[in-house]
Amino acid sequence: MAESLNRAAWQDKVADFWGVSLQVISVVFIARFITDVGTRMLYPFIPQFSAGLGMTVGSFGWLLFMRSIVGVTGPIFGFLADRYGRRKVMASSLLFQTIGGVGLAFSQGWWAALPLVISGIAVIAFVPAQQAYISDQAPYQKRGRAMGVIEFSWASVAIIALPVVGWLIQSFGWRAPLLALSLFSLTGAVFMWRYLPPNTERQTQAALTWQSFVTVAAKKNVMAAVGTALLFFVALVSFSTLWGLWLVEAFALPATTVGLVGTSIGVAELLGAGTASLFIDRLGKRRGSGIALLLSVVGLLLLPFAQGLLAAVIAALFILSVTLEFGIISLLPLYAEQYPPARATVLSLVFFGISIGAAIGVPVTAMLWQGVGLWGVCVVDAFLLLAAFFLMRQLLVEGE
Repeated sequence: MAESLNRAAWQDKVADFWGVSLQVISVVFIARFITDVGTRMLYPFIPQFSAGLGMTVGSFGWLLFMRSIVGVTGPIFGFLADRYGRRKVMASSLLFQTIGGVGLAFSQGWWAALPLVISGIAVIAFVPAQQAYISDQAPYQKRGRAMGVIEFSWASVAIIALPVVGWLIQSFGWRAPLLALSLFSLTGAVFMWRYLPPNTERQTQAALTWQSFVTVAAKKNVMAAVGTALLFFVALVSFSTLWGLWLVEAFALPATTVGLVGTSIGVAELLGAGTASLFIDRLGKRRGSGIALLLSVVGLLLLPFAQGLLAAVIAALFILSVTLEFGIISLLPLYAEQYPPARATVLSLVFFGISIGAAIGVPVTAMLWQGVGLWGVCVVDAFLLLAAFFLMRQLLVEGE
């Protein structure tokens, strides 16, 4: 009896601190972690997956482009989440990821395009619905904290899952992590449907029509949120691509060492996400986002000065990863406030911008790297973040 009371008291404290119950945090975090593994696991192991599919690295890169660009369909799923419910869309997206993982494991060559597109749909359907669900559950004063703790999953994947994926590939072949991911995705869909509670208040918009969807999309602050996300993610994906190219070409690091650097960057992202989650509501979402964006601009412009000394490069990458992740977490609750009656629609539109930014970030970086080198990439990325800062400051609103 006493143990049950203590457990209940502890759960109440968790709910009071995060703004949502421990059950909600746990279930949503697990589902998001599974989704993020599917998104992130391919990039560090492109040579292994491309070889398994019988493709060149360049051809496989275009498949990843296709997976990212499918994000332009995101507003459709945001509309569905607002109209029919967040839980249904989240659970369905995990089923899509199950199908995509199995399909990719048994594909060859360009036939892998279809399962990768299905996997892309899973991501674009899940994340806006998940963020809208948490936004609905958490009070405004703790929304940044609640959304931020779920975003720990992205960094946790780099720290926990990527080494496991590497071990599975090394021990059992390139198909093993795909099949394991599919099993976890199927389990996660069932787990989410059974244990994730419905919203305490109905947040779905039964009267939402395509005409009202267009009205929401045409709002200036919503368009500004999409533009901010697009600019930010071109720079973010460019940075993620840049450090791998830089370390291999400038320091001739082997893949295992590059993986360890990736783990350190995952730790930096976790630090940035944790700091933002704890302090962004108190600091202010616009103020915190602005600080993170400006610090990232400065960091990018200083990054080339670390050339020649590996320890300085890794330290600079670590610090810049902290500020960029702080910016991501700070902007998320700000996006969610642009039109609360149709949060999932707004967040899916934001993810539309993110998908375009992520899709073009890699080829833009490759061209800049080959044409103008490190300085050119850093200057362009800094300019993009500065443009995102001014767009955010001028047009995004804070408060319900």
